[in-house]
Amino acid sequence: MNSPSIALIKEVAALRQKKGRDDSGLILVEGRHPIEEALRAGLNLRHFFILPTHPGHLPAEHYPQTPFVVDEHAMRRLSTTDSPPPCLAVFEKPVSPSTFQGSFALVLESLQDPGNLGTLIRSAAAFGVNGVILTGDSAEAYNPKVIRASAGLVFSMPMFIADHQRLQSLLPEEVWQVYTTTGQADALNYRNVDFTGHCALVLGNEGRGISSQLFSGRNNLQALTIPMDPIVESLNVAISGSIILAEAAARRVMASFSQPITAERGI
Repeated sequence: MNSPSIALIKEVAALRQKKGRDDSGLILVEGRHPIEEALRAGLNLRHFFILPTHPGHLPAEHYPQTPFVVDEHAMRRLSTTDSPPPCLAVFEKPVSPSTFQGSFALVLESLQDPGNLGTLIRSAAAFGVNGVILTGDSAEAYNPKVIRASAGLVFSMPMFIADHQRLQSLLPEEVWQVYTTTGQADALNYRNVDFTGHCALVLGNEGRGISSQLFSGRNNLQALTIPMDPIVESLNVAISGSIILAEAAARRVMASFSQPITAERGI
């Protein structure tokens, strides 16, 4: 049985806090499915822990190294969940790309709830988004709660951290059309947008929405609304964002099928 040292237990337990993750460049990944997603994305594994009662939580060929076997008390100390997971791993934090590749972006400004962030990353992966850009004081992309809420799909999604200046360079006005949500009745119905070309959906803070300076001076910002029964005052940001992303994905797929067949595309 391969058991970790007390020093290693302390080192890994520190990763439950943002400071520990920032200082070390390491992240915690809890549970079989998120660990599989991290391995599939090619993240570098540092440490791997399992409970003795769950030796078969991952196929043997997925073990990049011999796992440490710990009891429930130790696993509870390492984990951020109420109940200790059957397995837990420590990976090196993914490196953010330098440039945005693709034509479909999700921008999240000061989105502070990890559950909302993780859910939107999961929806972004489901609906063909090419990258997620975090700006303002958004929740940390690799917070364990975000990882769980995204079902580990945060590892397959290019993630960017951008201040106002970098945001402008990632999404230049002459190329990108930018959409955001609003409750104003005179906003454009999201079903009347084709979402083709280079387009970005921008979602803001759960209570305040997007700030006025985020895209100030740009002429390519269009406010959208989701028609709904007036008895409902508003939708959760993760729900409204997912609705629009799904519509955008459908429009983009339809547009791709409407393109004329060429020799390059084939039949």
